[in-house]
Amino acid sequence: MEITTQQQTYAFLWAFLLGAVIEVLYNVICAVRTVSPPTKLQLFIGDMIFMVTVSLLNTLYAISMTEGKIRLYTAAAEIAAYALLYFSVGRYAIRGLSVVIRFISGISERFVKHLQAAGTKMSGFIRETCRKKKYSEKN
Repeated sequence: MEITTQQQTYAFLWAFLLGAVIEVLYNVICAVRTVSPPTKLQLFIGDMIFMVTVSLLNTLYAISMTEGKIRLYTAAAEIAAYALLYFSVGRYAIRGLSVVIRFISGISERFVKHLQAAGTKMSGFIRETCRKKKYSEKN
């Protein structure tokens, strides 16, 4: 059974949205890489996660919208949306996300330092309490 023109139109328009989602995911990964340059293993794992996510999204999209068939017009719509966003606002989005990621990582580093200091004080207190208890049991 063929898909109707209305279904094809919906599939085409939703393909634009899917291309935008893929581009946003790519921008987030680029921003993280800009903030902290990855090692070869991290680069490989990040690329694999991106490729698996995109292929899963495209497969689910094809199953739900085009009866599991890959249509040229949906692929063209995805590529067009991705390219449009990448070449227009993508670079600025990466810079903005990099600033946000740096800000969040700075806050989390401070938080972790406070947690480490509190943990050190707590372990010192417990150690001293145990020593006093052990000393008082001997006497």
